Amino acid sequence: MTAAILAHPATTRTMPHVAIAASACEVGGSAPLLRLWRSVPADAIADRDRVELRALICAVTPLRVEHWREALAGDPAAAVAAALKLSGLDVLDTPRHDLVMSLVLLHALAGSDAARTTLAFVLQRRRYLGEDVERLIASWRRSDRSAIRRASIKALMEALS
Repeated sequence: MTAAILAHPATTRTMPHVAIAASACEVGGSAPLLRLWRSVPADAIADRDRVELRALICAVTPLRVEHWREALAGDPAAAVAAALKLSGLDVLDTPRHDLVMSLVLLHALAGSDAARTTLAFVLQRRRYLGEDVERLIASWRRSDRSAIRRASIKALMEALS
């Protein structure tokens, strides 16, 4: 029996999330699609990029990401919660983090102030990686201080719920 199992030819299967993360889905020769959130200001993201990013996100399921299905179904609170759970310094430069933050990006572009605030918060943490992110942070923050405070509180409450 053991010989039959060992003699069976091994099959290799490419997992969609591995293949996509490895190729990083280049967009028009510029920034990789999953890195739009950390390389392109809010007002410079094209509609075509949104559509391609949405299609990519719908095609994969990251491992060990809580609230993924709810966030994918349109719940910005779930996207914020998933992002905040993955905001440790040790995961800031991983494909899984880029995937989760890309979903947060889509919610922010759809009008979620909590997602915009979360993007600004996570981008601030990228300073620890030596990146200059001031322009990106400014593009996601609202200019009204009270709106920023309300969105921050809302993002925190959504993440805790």
